[in-house]
Amino acid sequence: MNQPSISVIVPVYKAEGTLEKCARSILCQAPADLELILVDDGSPDGSGALCDRLAEQDSRVRVIHQKNAGASAARNAGLDAAAGRYLQFVDADDWVLPGLYETALPILENGADVLFFGVENIGYTPEPSLPDAAYKSLADLADQFERYLVTTGQFAAPYNKIYKAQVIGPVRFDPALKINEDLLFNLLALRRCGPVRFIPTNFYACDHTGEGSLSRSLRADLLDAEQATRAALLAFAAHYGLDEARAQALAAARQGNVAVAQMSVLMSRKGPLSLRGYRKAFARMLALPAARKALAAWLAADQNRLMALPYRICVGLRLAFPMAFWCWLRCSTSHAL
Repeated sequence: MNQPSISVIVPVYKAEGTLEKCARSILCQAPADLELILVDDGSPDGSGALCDRLAEQDSRVRVIHQKNAGASAARNAGLDAAAGRYLQFVDADDWVLPGLYETALPILENGADVLFFGVENIGYTPEPSLPDAAYKSLADLADQFERYLVTTGQFAAPYNKIYKAQVIGPVRFDPALKINEDLLFNLLALRRCGPVRFIPTNFYACDHTGEGSLSRSLRADLLDAEQATRAALLAFAAHYGLDEARAQALAAARQGNVAVAQMSVLMSRKGPLSLRGYRKAFARMLALPAARKALAAWLAADQNRLMALPYRICVGLRLAFPMAFWCWLRCSTSHAL
């Protein structure tokens, strides 16, 4: 059998309501030699049976059933099974926009190791457009690493790229990480690439409106994930020529960005987090100089300066408890209502 041109890996868990749209968006435009690998990660709904039905309807679909082990393990199972010259990751609640493969494959076959394309974010902030440009190496973008790794996260996401299979090679997702496993994966994989191509066209729709989306979930472990991936970030920066001072500045910028994201989540999302949990999260943020600086700048830019003022005072004086108590009280009141 001829080698598939591209392997598309889709981890599937509780995706009965979205998987068919996702799969059809790929198959309706895909070349005849594409393989779509659906990895049923022990889903308790009808997703596994739907995977099998899709495979019966289209010979390009392959299905892997495994015990529930998380998205990273599912993607790894797909990588282990993939035979394509190129690799793509798609989430089961997202979909691919028309024209991707007819645009991407000629670019990749012309020598690009990784193709980056635009993403249409559903229910979330639009991404800044990528340039329409080719680069001999990511080293050509070293002075823009903060933009791509911190501000936009366009290097970190797995779904806005198609990779040459050799670029990924033995690199796998870390199942021990529950967040930022995609960043760690890309920090390792992108160190192995040569020429890259950016195109500004949106070829992927990312749905942030689901209840499982990070943008809608309360969690207090974002700085844990930042710490767990910091060494890989510094190694990536050094690999592409940043000196120690610039690499540390990049890491500090990312820590500040993560702290702002963590504070935003704690202030705006509801969930079963104790007062002690809130206090611990705020205390950790306020103990980090880079985090305090970023939080102060974020709050100073808030258009509702009066509402932001108490938080600005707490950040300036490193007062974790008042912020923790207010967020916890809002959450408790919401549950009571």
